[in-house]
Amino acid sequence: MRFEVTSAYVIGALLPLLETMRRGLAHWLVDFTTMFEDYLAGGLLLLAATLATRNSRHAPAFLVLAWAYCTGMMGSSFWGQLEATLRGQEREANNGTVIAFKLLLWGTCVISLALSFRRVARTAERS
Repeated sequence: MRFEVTSAYVIGALLPLLETMRRGLAHWLVDFTTMFEDYLAGGLLLLAATLATRNSRHAPAFLVLAWAYCTGMMGSSFWGQLEATLRGQEREANNGTVIAFKLLLWGTCVISLALSFRRVARTAERS
């Protein structure tokens, strides 16, 4: 299975799981948007991976869509947390670990997005 498809399954499952482990289910009542965006990104990635596994003709477009959304979300999350840390404003327990995970997730998103774009470009060239 291609990297961007496998990582879509893995990150699609991990995003809501990690966010729920980090903040707890009660955080939905505190900051709905923060929780929702992780669940939405996870759902988009899982949908795109499923379409790719089933060889749907829509899979390449859905992979680009899902990875683009996830890359943007993780980019702003990573850079925001890093900036808050450098300014001394972040007081989260295990902050260094959270930053490392966010960097790893964001890097995987960037690579997967690039691979998804490449797949779409190759498909377009053949048409």
